[in-house]
Amino acid sequence: MTNWIPDLSTTNTPRYMAIADAIAADLAAGRLTPGDRLPAQRRLAGELGLDFTTVARGYAEAQRRGLLASQVGSGTYVTEPGNTEGTRPVKLDMRRNGPADFSMNLPPEPDDETLLARLRAGTDALSQDLLSLLRYQTFPPDGPDRETALLWLKGVGLTPAADRIQFAAGAQAALAGILSTLSTPDDTIACEALTYPGIRSLCSQLNLGLIGLEEDEHGLDPAAFEGACKDSKIKALYLNPTLHNPTTRTLSLQRRKELAAISTRHGVPILEDDAYGQLCQTKPQPFASLAPETTWYVGSLSKCVGAGLRLAHVVAPERNASMRLSRVLRSQSVMVSPLMMALASRWIEDGTANEMLWHIRNESAARQRLAAQHLKDLSYQAGPDGFHLWLQLGNGWTSAAFVSQVRNQAIGLAESDAFVVSGQSPEAVRLCLGGPHTRSQIDTALSVIAETLSNEPKDVTTYF
Repeated sequence: MTNWIPDLSTTNTPRYMAIADAIAADLAAGRLTPGDRLPAQRRLAGELGLDFTTVARGYAEAQRRGLLASQVGSGTYVTEPGNTEGTRPVKLDMRRNGPADFSMNLPPEPDDETLLARLRAGTDALSQDLLSLLRYQTFPPDGPDRETALLWLKGVGLTPAADRIQFAAGAQAALAGILSTLSTPDDTIACEALTYPGIRSLCSQLNLGLIGLEEDEHGLDPAAFEGACKDSKIKALYLNPTLHNPTTRTLSLQRRKELAAISTRHGVPILEDDAYGQLCQTKPQPFASLAPETTWYVGSLSKCVGAGLRLAHVVAPERNASMRLSRVLRSQSVMVSPLMMALASRWIEDGTANEMLWHIRNESAARQRLAAQHLKDLSYQAGPDGFHLWLQLGNGWTSAAFVSQVRNQAIGLAESDAFVVSGQSPEAVRLCLGGPHTRSQIDTALSVIAETLSNEPKDVTTYF
C-alpha cells in the first residue's frame, strides 16, 4: 500500500473534490501509478483530520472520473486515467480476478464506493460494542431484533405476530430445523421434480424420503400434490416458489391459491423457501399469507444482501410450532451469531439492506441484458429480477458434455443432474450471473458459451 497523503492546503474547493483532484494531479505527475493501492479511507481521514464520509465521497468522485477502482476485501487502487467504466486496476487479488464461475448462485457484489462505505459503517458501528456481541444471547419475542425482522418481512407482505418468528443461521439451517421439527426418520417429503439441491442433501442426512412431483409449464401440478397427500402420507411439501432454483419460474397467484387450498384441506405443511422473494419488485403473495396455518416461511438474506450474512427469518404457523422449532434450533446450533444478527438489524434499520437490494436488482438487469444479447438464438428461462438462468441445450449437447467442455475453458456451470428428484434429467444447465465477477468477465464467458453451443460436440470437443 502506498503512503499517499495529499496536500489539500492550497485549494478552497470542497474537501471531497480536493481529494479527487489530488489523485488526478498526482497520477498525471507520476507520484501515483496505475495499480497503486491507496490508504484505507478511515486511515486517510485520520491523517487529514477529516471525517470518514468526506474521504469516502472523495474516493467515490475519483472512481466516477475513472481514476480508481475498488475491490471488496482488497482495497482501492489507482486505474488508468479516463477509465469511466470503473474496470479493475492492474494489481488484483487473483481470487477475485479468476475465471467466471457461474456454478454458485451468488448475488452481484457492489463496487460503488458510497454503498461500500455504508456497509463498512455498519461493521464499524458494531466494533463500539464488540464484547457484548461475543457473549451467548437470546432474542426475546418483544426484543428489538424481532421488530427489525418484522420490518424486513413487510417487504414481502408478511406481518406475523412476533412470537411466530425464529432466527436461524441461514436458510439451510432453518430448513434442517423445520424438517427435524415436523418429521422422523423414514418419513417422506414432497417437492418439485426439479428442486434446490440443498433439500436433497438435508433429506438424505435426516433419513427422509424425498419424492418429486409432476410439473407443468406453470409449476407444480396441483393434481400431483393432491394425489401425494392422499396416497403417499407425505409430511410436508417443500417449495421454492419465487424465482425458482433452478428454472427461474415464479408461481402465479392462481397456482399458489390452488396449492394452498390443498395444503389446508389435507393439513400437509408447506415449507416455503423464499430465498429470492425480496428481489421481486412486484411481490407475489407468499404462501405464508395464503395458508398461514400450514405454512413454514423461510426468508434468508443470502440472495438479497450477501451469502456470508448467515441469517434467516422463519415464520412458523403458530406460537407452539414456533417454540418447538426454537428448541430444535437451539439443540442444533445454540444460537445465531449475535454479530451477524446485529449487523443485519443495523443494515435493515438504516436502509443499507434496501440499498443492496436496489444494487442487486439493477446489476442483475444489466447482466440479464448481456445474456439476452449472447443467448438470443438459444432457449433459456430467466426471471426479470433474478441473477440466474436456466439454459436448455441443443445441437446434440448433453449437460455433462457441455459442462465438461466449458470447464476446460475455465467456466463453471451447474448441470441439471444436481436438481433432479424424479424423472429424466433435462439437457440443461444453470448459470449464475452474480458473484464477484465483472460485467466484462461475464460478457466474455457468455460469448464462449454461445459460441460453443453454436457447434456440435464433435466439432469442438476432444472427448465425448
